[in-house]
Amino acid sequence: MKRNRRLQVRIAGGAWLLLALGALIDAAEAQIAIYTARYQVEYRGRIAGTSEFAVSYDDARGVYTFNSRTRARGLLRLVSPRDVVEYSEFVVEDGRVRPLEFHYEDGSRRGEDNFRMVFDRDAGRIAVTRGEDDLELELRPGVLDRGSMQAALMRDIEANGHPGPYTLADENELRTYEFERQDDSEIVTAFGTFRAQSFLQKRAGSSRTTLLRVVPELRYLPAVIEQYRDGELNTRMVLEAVEGLGPDGDAP
Repeated sequence: MKRNRRLQVRIAGGAWLLLALGALIDAAEAQIAIYTARYQVEYRGRIAGTSEFAVSYDDARGVYTFNSRTRARGLLRLVSPRDVVEYSEFVVEDGRVRPLEFHYEDGSRRGEDNFRMVFDRDAGRIAVTRGEDDLELELRPGVLDRGSMQAALMRDIEANGHPGPYTLADENELRTYEFERQDDSEIVTAFGTFRAQSFLQKRAGSSRTTLLRVVPELRYLPAVIEQYRDGELNTRMVLEAVEGLGPDGDAP
């Protein structure tokens, strides 16, 4: 009788371990959401343009891409006559998002602030090219760029319930961002009304913060993005349309 009880305990313990391992594997292998989303951009309360986020996957190369394109309107078009573009290539290896390349175009005619980053894991460095200037940054474990961070953020909330922290490589330095959970709220967009989870993105020593309102029904896509400086709202992005997410459009 005692032997049977010990056997039952071992079986139960083994089953629990398999379930726990399965949960860890599911979290590690949670897929990147594939989608296209369009936002209305407001600057200090006025409509300033539109922005599109898109994530795609190249099955032959095993590489994801994140592409954002922002088009100004009205007088702001004089400052940015071209689209502001961010393009990122990344892979998922060993349960981690790992960036390969990042490109930024500032939307001006001269493109003086354009830059490119190449992540060289073998050399442990990030090669940054900006005009005729070259710079190298240390490639630490877990470092991301803007595009891969957006993909990692949605994936991590879906798998773990919380994003970050993330270390972000920009054109001249590494910056670490923390996230604080805020109160849930109902948000109204042109695409629909949703119950959203909110996270405040911030960096030590910076007066800038970003509030992300993400929607579980859309695989934690940000439906509202608000950027603040010294507590004052500067830029707001509100979802207008999305393809590839939701009950009938999840990525394979």
